[in-house]
Amino acid sequence: MRALPHRRRRTVWLIALCVALGLVLRLVLLVDSGWRYDYDEGMVGLQALRILRGDRPIFHPGQPYLAALESYAVAALFELFGPGAVTLKLVPWLLAGGYIATTGWIGWRAFNARAGALSALLAALAPTYLLVVGIKTWGATAETLVLGNVALLAAGTAADSTQPGPARRRALIALGLVGGIAFWVSWLCAFYAVPILVVVAWHGRDVPRRAWLWAGLAFLAGSSPLWAYNLRHDFATFSYLFQDQGNAWGNLWPVLEHLNNELAPRMVSGDPRWRLLSWDAVWYLQIAYQGGLAGLVAWGWRGPWPGHARPFRQMLALFALALPAIYALSGYGGHALNEFGFDATGRYVLMIHTAMPVGLAALADALIRWRHRLRLPAAALLASVMCLNLLGAARANPAQVFTSPYYTRQPATLDPLIDFLDAQQIRHVWTDVGVAHVLMFETRERILAADWYDIYGAKGLVRFPEVPRAIYAADRVAFVEVIVPGQRDTLAERAFEQAGVPHAIARVTPDLLVIIPLVPIDPALVGDGLGYQF
Repeated sequence: MRALPHRRRRTVWLIALCVALGLVLRLVLLVDSGWRYDYDEGMVGLQALRILRGDRPIFHPGQPYLAALESYAVAALFELFGPGAVTLKLVPWLLAGGYIATTGWIGWRAFNARAGALSALLAALAPTYLLVVGIKTWGATAETLVLGNVALLAAGTAADSTQPGPARRRALIALGLVGGIAFWVSWLCAFYAVPILVVVAWHGRDVPRRAWLWAGLAFLAGSSPLWAYNLRHDFATFSYLFQDQGNAWGNLWPVLEHLNNELAPRMVSGDPRWRLLSWDAVWYLQIAYQGGLAGLVAWGWRGPWPGHARPFRQMLALFALALPAIYALSGYGGHALNEFGFDATGRYVLMIHTAMPVGLAALADALIRWRHRLRLPAAALLASVMCLNLLGAARANPAQVFTSPYYTRQPATLDPLIDFLDAQQIRHVWTDVGVAHVLMFETRERILAADWYDIYGAKGLVRFPEVPRAIYAADRVAFVEVIVPGQRDTLAERAFEQAGVPHAIARVTPDLLVIIPLVPIDPALVGDGLGYQF
């Protein structure tokens, strides 16, 4: 009887060690990148600053389907340590530790202690794509992984008939609360909700109805910000998410092809533009990880592991099966078919990393259980996967991988631009979307910046509508363009010349062009020169 608690303590310590290892690896990447963040992350930082000034947002501006929860967490760190790039990144970095811990716990609960420790280790030494995207302050990415994992853990207890009745009831209520928060944070939680609802509804039939009622109330409490917002805004969340998302059935085959040929390799390595691993290495990783996923599907209904954990394994099996179908049929996969070729939907399927490390860990455990002599091949499989993951991380160019997938020309630093604008006493700037939020956050909104073309020409999202209004009303503005070093006679310069607007030109860095009109000007006069240059 004494050996069991000791074994549990050892597993807890092993998972905790994996958490520390994974956090150190991610910290090294962040430090090497100079704590680089993109304009979407800058938007979260700006929202956190506004929370400290008294704003109480429920969703991200312009996106009534992504909760502002991360902005509140960032605001709390800003209050404690001051605003900056480091504190902006701390929330997803800490959530990465939560992801590693809960992934290990899932492997433990669904299979055994060895699979749990190996799941945590594989989550810690994950493919580069997860390492990078998982620590981006994107508002809902890291949170969805952690909330989904916690929901699976609660659901596993609620569906386990060997658990005491009070424990199952508490787990069901906790599932309702976590599910409500996840429903508010991001509807990417659907990847977790479908297998959870199927398995808990079947195996939780003997849980008293009163517990189900309390779970429903807990769900309403967790999702209450979403309902409060939608009651005041004509159910904007539902209108947005249920609007036409493209021809889901017509695009089904191209989306599935993209999922198989583009996103699957990306999930086990990184964006192809990063050039981290050879194609042979990527194929090997796909075979290993997808072999683990296939195992999860098979082991949902059979296998040499405890029978009481079968509902847990069934959730993982349904998760692996349902994720591609939900992604393809949601219509959002159509975004991946954009003509520009950038990664538009990788973050949408990042949740597969809940299952991939568990499946691979369970595959190794199954090999060892099947034949003792397969212990070394199983260890070689795990070691080779982790070594390739580490090789990819070592080869990653931090400045490149932490750049926005939508806007890859973000300058390494805006300090020379900020110094120039301060010297010119300019506080209002029209600039590229990839620069605007970063410039505003770096100056704590001393300088207001917006992308005229993105807002008014391309009809993009208007994050902070008062900002372009203030720039329009300013007497003195600057136009900032990101250029190729050495580039002359840019579209912006030509537009000013053709409009006959007197102006001054400065190249504050090789890749930043500043045009200062000497008279008030409507940006529409030079709109043709303010588009996306490349």
